Amino acid sequence: MVKAVKITSAANELLLDPDGDPWRAVEKQPVSLLATPLVSMPSEYIQNKWASLPYGATPEVQVAAAHNGQSIFFRLEWDDPSDDSGINEMADFPDQCGVMLPINDDAVIAEMGMVANPVNMWLWRAGVETPLYVTAEGRGTSSYYADSPLSAKGAWRDGRWRVVIARPFTLTNIPAKLMVPLAPGMKHKCTFAVWQGSNKERAGLKAYQPSWQPLEIEA
Repeated sequence: MVKAVKITSAANELLLDPDGDPWRAVEKQPVSLLATPLVSMPSEYIQNKWASLPYGATPEVQVAAAHNGQSIFFRLEWDDPSDDSGINEMADFPDQCGVMLPINDDAVIAEMGMVANPVNMWLWRAGVETPLYVTAEGRGTSSYYADSPLSAKGAWRDGRWRVVIARPFTLTNIPAKLMVPLAPGMKHKCTFAVWQGSNKERAGLKAYQPSWQPLEIEA
């Protein structure tokens, strides 16, 4: 279970810092990751090209979560031998991580949701200031909102990424049918994904947790 602990004394800036003091007291949960099945890739070309190539190179991500009454914060940490940020190294394939939540309980993770059961992903890309707010109703249906309500900060050091992704509890610019309601005291579900740019991972080529993880937001 992922529990977003209440830290009302911490400002957004402190909780957005993945090395900030508030995170020292928040327990990290190990979440195992697997390579996405090739059968779920959108084209036969990709399936054939990657049939004998390794991908999904991240076996585990450490997850912590917190909130300050105004926003919820997810902190993800994982091993990565190189910083592929696009800014530092002009990488063709940046390192990425994502938090995914079902808009309805019956959403299918491997299919990126389905019609009437969409998913919402908060997608951080190394070297990009604002995370993408993504909704999908199945493979190949992702929609990106230009006015993303998300914020994030990432830091790479000694072969590890530490990233915090945050969303305000109250959203005013996202249609209700494509918004996950989150608030202190609520329970929901979430899952996680990591892309290693040095391994040319992108889109569906990633490491992910195929089961929803219980999310509890402390009242």
